Amino acid sequence: MPLGDSITDGMKVAGGYRSDLWQLMSADGYAPNFVGSRTSGPAQLGDRAHEGHPGWRIDQLKATVRGWLLRYRPQIVLLHIGSNDIIQNYRLATAPRRLGALVDRITTVLPGVRLYVATIVPFADPIREARATQYNAAISEVVARKAAANHGVHLVDLHSALTAADLSSDGVHPDSGGFSKMAARWYGALSSSQLTRWEAEDPLHSVVNNGERLPSANASGNGKVGYLDASGSSDEFIVSVPTAGPYRLYIRAADGTPTWCGQLLTVNGGAAAEIRYRPYGWDHWTITGADIRLRAGDNTVRLARYTCGVELDSIDLAPRTVQAS
Repeated sequence: MPLGDSITDGMKVAGGYRSDLWQLMSADGYAPNFVGSRTSGPAQLGDRAHEGHPGWRIDQLKATVRGWLLRYRPQIVLLHIGSNDIIQNYRLATAPRRLGALVDRITTVLPGVRLYVATIVPFADPIREARATQYNAAISEVVARKAAANHGVHLVDLHSALTAADLSSDGVHPDSGGFSKMAARWYGALSSSQLTRWEAEDPLHSVVNNGERLPSANASGNGKVGYLDASGSSDEFIVSVPTAGPYRLYIRAADGTPTWCGQLLTVNGGAAAEIRYRPYGWDHWTITGADIRLRAGDNTVRLARYTCGVELDSIDLAPRTVQAS
């Protein structure tokens, strides 16, 4: 159950973090069943149910959540709440206490639930951001106490996953890339792992051949690589890892052609494997997973044109030995 306010709903970006999170889980062979009384999201989000309520504060969720929990009985709850308490300057001194009461309500109604409580994402406004920083520090202490008594309660630091550059023009809601970073951090918490991201357009970590680096407000890092439709077109990511071994690669790409599009994936000049992307449209990002082996230190991960051209936004890597459960 994705639970929270408009950031859970996905205001400004249809589906919010839920789209990438559902795709990350699906890419690893899971069948995530999102639950809730509301539905919204893009075509590539296979399950659009959620409990994201725009404008709601902590107390409003606490007053209503029991019915949703009893109706849907989620095994996992992802909670991101408190942004509207900050925006409305609503009794901020007691906001952490209210959050603790909400945590107690959820774990009492569903004693076996796995509850992941997030620090709230940044604000662009410095006054709101100062309030958020103070609130996040306090709720970290609250969640730590709850986790000591209930091993099903976990803290997820979403605040550090984003910066002000990952916010939309309102300075409150993440943009597409910001929501994508939220999803990666959520999935890292669920899988007890850590996803590390490389941006396709970053000249420090990628070499573009017969393609073009393009600005895009809908992409992670506000940029992408497109026009990879000529012979020899590719984007070569230079990635560094501390340990040799198997890794899981997650490719965030968009296919605006009329049919499934294919690229060839090679690692350090080895054998090529075809990666296929479903056509949802340009700037409509999908996530595709692949197993690769890397050596310690620098590696070259190359994605090259095969059957047609796609747009590349970013790649994420995680050690393959750890999977979500």
